This record gives sequence, C-alpha cells and structure tokens, in this order.
Amino acid sequence: MIKNMNNSVSIIIPALNEAGNIEKTIQNVLLALENQELSDYEIIIINDGSTDETEKIAAELSSNNGHIKVMSNPRPKGLGYNIRTGIRAAVKDYVGWFPGDNQIILESIQKIFEQIGKTDAIIPYVTNPKQRTFFRLMLSRSYTMAFNTLFGLHLKYFNGPCFFRRDALKGIVMTTDSPAYMAEILVQLVKKKTPYVEVPFCNQERVYGKSSVIKWKNIFLIGKTIINLARII
Repeated sequence: MIKNMNNSVSIIIPALNEAGNIEKTIQNVLLALENQELSDYEIIIINDGSTDETEKIAAELSSNNGHIKVMSNPRPKGLGYNIRTGIRAAVKDYVGWFPGDNQIILESIQKIFEQIGKTDAIIPYVTNPKQRTFFRLMLSRSYTMAFNTLFGLHLKYFNGPCFFRRDALKGIVMTTDSPAYMAEILVQLVKKKTPYVEVPFCNQERVYGKSSVIKWKNIFLIGKTIINLARII
C-alpha cells in the first residue's frame, strides 16, 4: 500500500437533514483515512440549514475529534454554495467532498483516497448506476453527454465526490449553486490540461431520509452555468 503521510487532505461533508446518516458517514471517512495512513486531515461538516438533529450530532462528533470542524447555514444554500464555502475554508494540500448521506461505500472512499498525492484531480464515476430509477439513469447519462459534447470532453461522470490538489483550483471560477457545481469546476480544469484520474465508486441505498427531488429551477440554473462556462473557456 502506498503511504500518503506527506499529503494532507480537507474533506467537506455537506449535510441537509442527515441525522440518521452523518455519524456513519464520518466513521467511514475516518476508517478510510486510517487505512490509507492519511494522518494530516481535516473534516469540514457543513450543516445546510437542517431542521433535524444533524447540527447537534455534528457538534458531538467535533467535540470528540479535533480534526472535525462544523459550519452551519441558517437555511439551505445548496451543494454548490457548500462546496465553495468548504473550499475557501480548507487549509490542506487536497480538498474534496463526500455527501453526508452515507451512500458511498467504504471501499469506494478508500479507492478515492488511494489517489491522493498521485495527480491533481481525482474524478470518481458511478459503477452501479442500475441502482437508480430509469428516469434518474437517463437524466444522468444525458447530463454527462451534454457537457462532454458541448465542451469537447470525454469524462465518465460530472457529479461525483471529486478531490483536487488545492493549488490546482487557483483561478477556477466557481459561481453556481445548481447541480452543475462540479461540472463548472471540472470543465475548467480539464480544458486547462490539469492531470487527472477517473476512479470507480459505488453507491448504496439510503438508510435514513430521501434524496431531494429534481426541480425545474435547477434545469434553468444548469443552463445558466453552461452559458457562463462558454464565456470563460
């Protein structure tokens, strides 16, 4: 196993009403860090205006581990906002995120951490898409195809829990709160010829709560992000 002791990592954990999932998420992240010997780390839990016990549980986790920090939004701001906030707060060599819903399995978290120190961008892609509904599957494939076609790319997935060498994000424009938050970053990085690796990962069923529904507002915001990217690239 390659040791990553000379590379540090900031892990952003956005969480909206994840009281039944956040503790297990953090446990898996900590175990994966230990397995990869990543001892220099920080975990930034961002409570996105939760109305359940998410903030309380996050505070308890922080009180038991000095590497864990908690930030809270007074109301839900969206993943794009939380990723930007987490990146600004991060201080380690690498920065990335995992959702607080415990849907990414431990083995996949570990595979992502294995790439820390080897390249500038770690871009995971789903390998068990059939777990999703047919509608979600078609929507995801159409989304990926659209960004690849519009910007001349060949990425397998644009919405995964990516990690980046923090210095590689200098000069990258991050503006959107829409589901295109990660595509906005990836398109710019890949067009700049940033070294990257694509890593397979698997999802599992949620134990607690449910995923947010698709909103028409997000379709509009994704379109706006595409237009902004076209101006930047």
